[in-house]
Amino acid sequence: MLRPPANQSSAKQSSASQSSARHGHRFLVCPDAELLRRQVMVLAAALGKGCARKVFWGDEEPFPPGYWGELTTQNLFSTPTVLLLRRAEALKAEVWDRLGEGLKNTASTVLPVFCLEGAWKEGKSAIPNFLPRRAFWQMAVERKWIWESPGLTDAALPKFLDAWAAEHGLSLEAAARRALVEALPRDGLAAGLELDKIELAAADSRVITPELAQLIAPHGDMEFFDFMRALSESAQNPRAAREVWARVLDDHLRPAGDKILFQLLGYVAWQARQLWLLHEGEGAKVRMRPADKPALTKMAQRLGRSGIARIIELTLDANLGVIGGTRRPDDALESYVAELAALMQPRPGGATVAAPQVQTGRRA
Repeated sequence: MLRPPANQSSAKQSSASQSSARHGHRFLVCPDAELLRRQVMVLAAALGKGCARKVFWGDEEPFPPGYWGELTTQNLFSTPTVLLLRRAEALKAEVWDRLGEGLKNTASTVLPVFCLEGAWKEGKSAIPNFLPRRAFWQMAVERKWIWESPGLTDAALPKFLDAWAAEHGLSLEAAARRALVEALPRDGLAAGLELDKIELAAADSRVITPELAQLIAPHGDMEFFDFMRALSESAQNPRAAREVWARVLDDHLRPAGDKILFQLLGYVAWQARQLWLLHEGEGAKVRMRPADKPALTKMAQRLGRSGIARIIELTLDANLGVIGGTRRPDDALESYVAELAALMQPRPGGATVAAPQVQTGRRA
């Protein structure tokens, strides 16, 4: 019995991803949204300047119909595009089959990227058991188009820290490195905010000392929980409002006026992740005092997805404004607290009053 040559068989198997697409496709397997965002930036940079990014969500029902046009339609100006499909682990097998067919006709300007964001268990990534049998997955394995990370685990954080120092031209003293590994939150967004603060403090020497490492805000059971609770009650409770603004005014009088701001930003970023998990019914993943969890769950339900997303947006804007030099720390703190208070103000019916410029919908 005659068999086709090995290279002919291989060519037949790879036809699923070789058609009109120039860039192939990628799988990003990681439960941390911030680390995913950073990896997408790496992919976009490799495609050249002017690369666009378009985001769809795999857990939307029904599957977003606009995705198919973006996958197969050629860009008139030949602008490269990263076509991101978030939470793709939620897709059913029949949708993956349709995606496999769509990849055969991917536009040459498009790089399809599939994000598998399920939590890892016992060091193993959350990949649907049927996916490795698909030809486009096997092609990704063969061509090393799969990037995997468990997130900022105890084992992964030292490498994350070393990469950050190298990227920003910083030198890490050994004692500072140990202190940062111990103190940084195991969340990409919150850790990034804390490291931005450290870099700002080391602007002249570019050396991270143990003293600078002490600027990391504690994460977990801390006084900022009471501060956030006072914020949510400030609209109806004059005493709570006085507590909040007394804290802000007191900070204005301190020589290091940015200290409370960056501590607050780091904590709120951490808490926003906990709010999101509680809103999505994943309270078992939230680490905090059991006595505090009911109040935070109630807050998450009141804010909803758009409200929690807005908290993250306000936090990033305040952080980037100070680091970029466009806002003073005391002004940023005052504005940030005011916008958070407005966002958290409950309506009589239980809903949340939207802060100015609230953007509904989902963000990458």
